[in-house]
Amino acid sequence: MERSRVGLVEPHGQARGPLHDAPCGANIPPTGPLKYSRPRQGGDGGVDGETCRNVRQVLREAEEALQQAGVVSARAEAEWLVAEACGLSRTELFLADSLPEPEILRRIDHWVLSRLTGEPLQHLIGYTDFCGHRLEVSRDVLIPRPETEALVDEARNYLEALTRRGIAPRVLDLGTGSGNIATSLSLAIPSCVVVAVELSWNALRTARANLRRHQLGSRVLLIQADWTQGLLRKPAFDLVISNPPYVPTSHVHGLPREVGYEPCLSLDGGCDGMAFHRRLIADAPALLRRDGVLCMECAESQAEVLCQLASRQSWVREVAIVNDLAGRPRGLWVAS
Repeated sequence: MERSRVGLVEPHGQARGPLHDAPCGANIPPTGPLKYSRPRQGGDGGVDGETCRNVRQVLREAEEALQQAGVVSARAEAEWLVAEACGLSRTELFLADSLPEPEILRRIDHWVLSRLTGEPLQHLIGYTDFCGHRLEVSRDVLIPRPETEALVDEARNYLEALTRRGIAPRVLDLGTGSGNIATSLSLAIPSCVVVAVELSWNALRTARANLRRHQLGSRVLLIQADWTQGLLRKPAFDLVISNPPYVPTSHVHGLPREVGYEPCLSLDGGCDGMAFHRRLIADAPALLRRDGVLCMECAESQAEVLCQLASRQSWVREVAIVNDLAGRPRGLWVAS
């Protein structure tokens, strides 16, 4: 058994490897010609006179290229890319009037070209914001999305109620990915202890980096396992929470190009997209304490079906649908 300073545990006899870490479509070609060219090089290897652009010019060119490619938030994305490459905040970007170094210009041009092929902005700059916290992301993890923040808000409210009763909550985060849920709940509820499970070793490395960044190593135990396999079947947790894969297998390769850069392991939810939800509903009673809760994200079209399924279970006391920030049904709250 192997344990790191942030509690990364390898079950005995488990082979260590990539475990389906490959993106679903990382080599997807652009749908049309790129309307953005790299800077031409001068004889000394630097950028020639025509491409000695100041920050505002670079920003304008990046925005125009993204707009032409149909990127919805072209202005905001251009600001993120240019600001990150220049080492500036987005506010500082508007005050800058200097000429970026040739290496910075090359980096911006490379990032814009990559974005035009569909590579997500978050992969290019290497991070995203989730529940107000900056988290490292890569092609090895699902990029945290706003829909999941609503689930975390519900979980935080529940855990806060437990702490007011003098209970130090125990949380099981299944399929932790980047560790976004585990990180956010641990920061919000200092007294809670989180066990975060993930199949992919590469994803666990990203989660470990995020826990270290937020100094949560002593409170979050990372375990490499296939969902609940290898976990002790005892009612030890007040909350089991998960953002499981929920895209039907037949729909995975028809997803937008940006999603094709994320790991299939985090997307493919079986023939109807609900295979992992059924596993969670079946396994939860062996893991939850009395009055514990199972909280899981789902697709809008799956919420009612899963609600009915959970309601039929003998261990379930109450079921509620969780709406996302836009008011759409995107999660399930199952109380024992």
